[in-house]
Amino acid sequence: MTISTSTPTFEVIPPKRQHLLALGFKSFRQYRHWCQCRGLVDGLKKSHTRLQAGKCGKGFQRPAPYLTPERRQLLEQIASGELPTYRAGLIDQWLGKDEEARQVLRQLLLHVDRFTNVLRSRRFYPVGRHRLLLHGLLVLSYHHRRWIRPLEEWHCGPSINGHPRPSDQFSSLLRHLLARYDVPKFMDAAFFEGIDARGLQQQEWFMHIANGGSIRDLRMPIKLTRRMAHLMLSMKDHYRYGIEHNMRWVQVIGMGGDSLLAKTILRTRLGRNFDDDAFWSSVVLFLVNNAMMDPGCVSPLIDYVYNMKFAPRRIVRPEGGVEEAPPPQPGFTMKGRSATKLLRQVDAWHGHLNREENVVFQSWQPCGLRPYEIEEETADLGPVRWTVQELLSSWELAAEGRAMSHCVVSYSDQCADGKTSIWSISVQRQEKRESVHTVAVDVQSRTITQARGRHNMLPNKKPRSNQEQKEVQSDYIPMLNRSAHILQLWAERESLKRTD
Repeated sequence: MTISTSTPTFEVIPPKRQHLLALGFKSFRQYRHWCQCRGLVDGLKKSHTRLQAGKCGKGFQRPAPYLTPERRQLLEQIASGELPTYRAGLIDQWLGKDEEARQVLRQLLLHVDRFTNVLRSRRFYPVGRHRLLLHGLLVLSYHHRRWIRPLEEWHCGPSINGHPRPSDQFSSLLRHLLARYDVPKFMDAAFFEGIDARGLQQQEWFMHIANGGSIRDLRMPIKLTRRMAHLMLSMKDHYRYGIEHNMRWVQVIGMGGDSLLAKTILRTRLGRNFDDDAFWSSVVLFLVNNAMMDPGCVSPLIDYVYNMKFAPRRIVRPEGGVEEAPPPQPGFTMKGRSATKLLRQVDAWHGHLNREENVVFQSWQPCGLRPYEIEEETADLGPVRWTVQELLSSWELAAEGRAMSHCVVSYSDQCADGKTSIWSISVQRQEKRESVHTVAVDVQSRTITQARGRHNMLPNKKPRSNQEQKEVQSDYIPMLNRSAHILQLWAERESLKRTD
């Protein structure tokens, strides 16, 4: 028999593979994964009848090979809280004396472990305060009385490519147990926020939508219009961001802004703080209506508005000590504001802040992150020494602000309160040392929230303003671009998240 070279046939393929191809599998690896996802024996020594029966979902459901008696015993000990190394404190704290919930956790661990490793120590979910798979399963156990389908009926099938991401498996499990209607995937983040007031509220949001409720009926920190609610429910690719983060995103888009403005706003305090929505919505609308504004001006403008309306002033008493006074303009509104005039006020405020005589001296303790130093040689810069150093007083912030032409000194009170830590990335070439990049870190969440160069420039971005264009004539731009790599090295060493 002649075999055509242009049209492949199955006759040259071994019989076992012929069966797999006929059943829709592209490879042995995909078939083995499919079997493991259903608790089937994943060997290739099966008859054609057994292969066909497996594809049709008939019988042969046995524990996956890795679910050994020792593994089962380990999972049962974890569910009972007997092993402190496996978050026993959280199990006691979240489930308390609810023996039924502990029994459900045991069943959940045993069942889900047949499809994915429930004890994986690496970060499982990209956002949330508790990011391990075990944390998500703990929260699911807490809500076991709200389950609408039996756990035993859940089987995680492979994706189109045959290898689902673990987060897809968790999404499938969530919707099997709790959802009658579609829920955007990014709302899975609620189950990695833990069992406290914030976490329980977000989980209620998920279950409200999952049972057919309107998202606009929920008491969310941002009031959603019909358009915003539609955008939020139709979001597909934002599961890497938290629920509140995505609310701000749809608020900007729903008001008529574009994705560039949305990303810029999310890098400011509006991406982390959702209080006083009635006022901040007017600020977002102002930015949307002034679409030609340089994106580099957005963060300084928001800092200015916050300090005018909300930030208490700290005044040094003649006899010593510091007392708090009301904000400079507690009645500040956006009504009737001109963008040009407002930006002039922002510039004037920055200049006032950075004058040393206007800075209230404060100092604070190190936040606990380690400084960083590295020597390297590049074609653009030659041999240099990079330093990442924490700034520990308001005067150091003022000096950094003067050198970099931005308003980092406005973070003084937050640093003194231990909420924020400011770091300066500087470079030394020969005998000259200069600041290149200023970084703000949220201490509690260990997250880099801002990272700016001179005039609030961003690395590897085309200069926009006249001030930024002047820097092109110097050798600052190559230093700023390289400092982004240094920042990433430091962030990885200190295990910092990034929203900058």
